[in-house]
Amino acid sequence: MLFASRPSCIKRLLIIEDDPLIAFDNERTLKHSGYEIVATVDSGEAAVPIIADEQIDAVVLDLGLAGHMTGREVARLARDRGIAVLLVTGRCPEDAADIAVACLAKPHGASALVAALRAVETMTCKNKVPRKVSGLLTYWRPEAA
Repeated sequence: MLFASRPSCIKRLLIIEDDPLIAFDNERTLKHSGYEIVATVDSGEAAVPIIADEQIDAVVLDLGLAGHMTGREVARLARDRGIAVLLVTGRCPEDAADIAVACLAKPHGASALVAALRAVETMTCKNKVPRKVSGLLTYWRPEAA
């Protein structure tokens, strides 16, 4: 089902999550909410070529990843390419504002994940303060938008 009221600037997502069940649930939830999933990978090493070669509007990123590359390194790479970063992790780090637009704490429900992405869209597409979402910390800076 597609939602006509969705902001239109975030359509294509990259999911980076090392837990296969969470990755599957996130992919399914976001597809059903009208997003196109470019890829779902479990490591920074797998994410790098996708970030380099594909048109991606946002990254849904867990900080704890398989492989040697850290979630922070992936977040900085995506951010530096102009890709919105939504951290989805057990504990939002103190420096999250330096590497992401927002951070959603795990565990979360499907509706919270969709609401978190809509909040990211509101900040990045409309340059506005988003609605409050349970478990979501936002780092919106209008001067950077």
